Amino acid sequence: MKRLLLVVLLSGWLSACSTVPTSTTTTMVSAGAIAAQQQQLAELTQWRLRGQMAIFDLRENDRHGIYVDWNQSPNLVSMHFSHPLKGTLATLEQTSNGALLIDNDGNEYRDNSASALLERYFAVQLPFDLLQQLVLGVQPEQMFEAHYQLLDDDPQQRALLADYQLLAARQMWTAELRQYQPVATYLLPHSIDLTSAHWRLKLKVSQWLL
Repeated sequence: MKRLLLVVLLSGWLSACSTVPTSTTTTMVSAGAIAAQQQQLAELTQWRLRGQMAIFDLRENDRHGIYVDWNQSPNLVSMHFSHPLKGTLATLEQTSNGALLIDNDGNEYRDNSASALLERYFAVQLPFDLLQQLVLGVQPEQMFEAHYQLLDDDPQQRALLADYQLLAARQMWTAELRQYQPVATYLLPHSIDLTSAHWRLKLKVSQWLL
């Protein structure tokens, strides 16, 4: 794995990621409550998040971390990876023409998709297309064993995706979404956990910008 990911996160942040918010979690939610949340999220085509990301290689018992600034629009995905002491580590962009990564030395790497580029350059197997849905709480196709949560203080009683399982990038993944908070008129997760037999990704969102 390249030097991009060799930044250890503070143990205090990792502990904070495990905090469970006050909410009601249930599988007994109405189809209307699920549809209300998903229809609203479908309108959200342009957004930006800032946060901290930890990646665990479970086979090697290895843990690495980065800060991420993620911009998403219909035609461009841009991710800026950094560390407060080391500055910019790399940038990653994906368009309909493919993916481009530029490291801190100005070297350019290209591939057909961000998932392929991350796997080839960093030896990290992450389903990037799934991540774009996961961070918002959008239901992916072909998920199963899904559970939802209803926030006690949400007057609309929207059913928020809490966890599910999915086959992606040749692995079975378990996704968990926690700490939903209001952002403008939306309810968005601020703690995301994605785990397979080989990998685990934890994302702690510090700021959503819509």
